Amino acid sequence: MKVIVTTCDKYTYAVQGFAYLFNKYRSELQPVTVLGYKTPDFSLPQNFEYISLGKDPGYEDWTTGIIKYLQHIDDDYFVLLLEDYWLCRGVNHQAIQSLYDLCHNYPQILRFDLTSDRQYNGHALPFHYLPYWGYLDLLWTPPDSEYQMSLQAGIWNRKHLLDLLIPGKSIWDIEIGEISNRIHNRPDLWVLGTRQCPMRYANVFKNGKQGELILDGLTDEDKKELKQLGYLGE
Repeated sequence: MKVIVTTCDKYTYAVQGFAYLFNKYRSELQPVTVLGYKTPDFSLPQNFEYISLGKDPGYEDWTTGIIKYLQHIDDDYFVLLLEDYWLCRGVNHQAIQSLYDLCHNYPQILRFDLTSDRQYNGHALPFHYLPYWGYLDLLWTPPDSEYQMSLQAGIWNRKHLLDLLIPGKSIWDIEIGEISNRIHNRPDLWVLGTRQCPMRYANVFKNGKQGELILDGLTDEDKKELKQLGYLGE
């Protein structure tokens, strides 16, 4: 399964910490593609590939680069992450692989949330077609729910996402703006989640400023290791 991580020049430095914790809590055997702009001046683990999308267009244009990339790959589904999603505990590999298989059985699925985003949406219901998948409790949220297109960690259907994206738009246009509104008129596309939350991480840029990392969600051990490696920007 392809794993894609997006970043920008302003936050590329965070990819070091992301990569370290990803390999610690996910696997060094999982290939990861980082989509950014300016080539970083540091090395990444062998399982990480960095692809430059050209010149950074700035905060207001997140979609153009990823659209071009998605148009040139063949994967039907992929996991999408942002560079500030620093894993803080072991990932449930079996659950993620099982949900990846489930997506292939139900092509109506646009996004399968791997976090607690859908569970605490406020409108989550047991998935009417299939309430359970193995030991996983499946949840569904209505098309007009908030953050249907949240960019919290999830498995995405590439073709459906490309149909919805518009060039020259920001992340906020996807999550709560123009692009988000497009999903409200698409009851044929499903957004699902689970109660089990197979991936947990700290949003280290949440409510933060450039150069400031919010590390409350990390263990003391991880913070110590990251500081010793020089990955905290201190």
